[in-house]
Amino acid sequence: MRLSTLLLAPAALAAHLTIQPTPLPATVPPSTHATLLGPSSYTAPLTRTGFFVFANVSSGSYLLTLHSRAFTAETIRIDVGPPSADARGLQRVEAWAVGLGREWEAKGAGRGAGDGYARVEVKTGGPRVVFAERQSFSVLSLFKNPMIIMAVVSLGLVVGTPYLLENMDPESRAEFEEMQRKSPLAAATNPSALQNFDLASWMAGKTDEPAAAAPAPKQIGGGKQGKKRA
Repeated sequence: MRLSTLLLAPAALAAHLTIQPTPLPATVPPSTHATLLGPSSYTAPLTRTGFFVFANVSSGSYLLTLHSRAFTAETIRIDVGPPSADARGLQRVEAWAVGLGREWEAKGAGRGAGDGYARVEVKTGGPRVVFAERQSFSVLSLFKNPMIIMAVVSLGLVVGTPYLLENMDPESRAEFEEMQRKSPLAAATNPSALQNFDLASWMAGKTDEPAAAAPAPKQIGGGKQGKKRA
């Protein structure tokens, strides 16, 4: 009797965990597995029944993570306490949902608890996206570019201006042509004006107006020289 009790004692002092992902996709790759990271590291594959089983987990705090390409899952904190003081010597197991990047003491919703054995429920999400989908080409996407819009508007002005001038009355057309001749951009279409432009005089503030004639010097005294006295 004592021999059987001693043989069962180590098994009673080790905690057992059963991890249940909910919901579990119908198709899961064989590389799907779960890890427990803490004072010791444990790895468990996915069983045919759809569970991850960890046996003989020692005391400590662990981070449970599910690894699979078929789904994403929340991270779970699992605390395995020391053996109880009674004859059974069971370890208290508690699990909480936690978020990555948060403090370790910030516990979320409970995911399971038990003495010596616990069934932990892990909520899963959609499939893990590894590659970004390439966007298809669309002609309308070209018109979202400001440079394309400016080019189209400029082309419309160049093509539509002659038709607009033909439909204008003579007075409006003459006024429009007069405004074009006075425009600063008119020099760009006149090569002779650009060749005769004096940059040095323009920077010195000189104009093309003729300079005013200088006044004639005044004569001192009378027009005729006075006679000498005898």
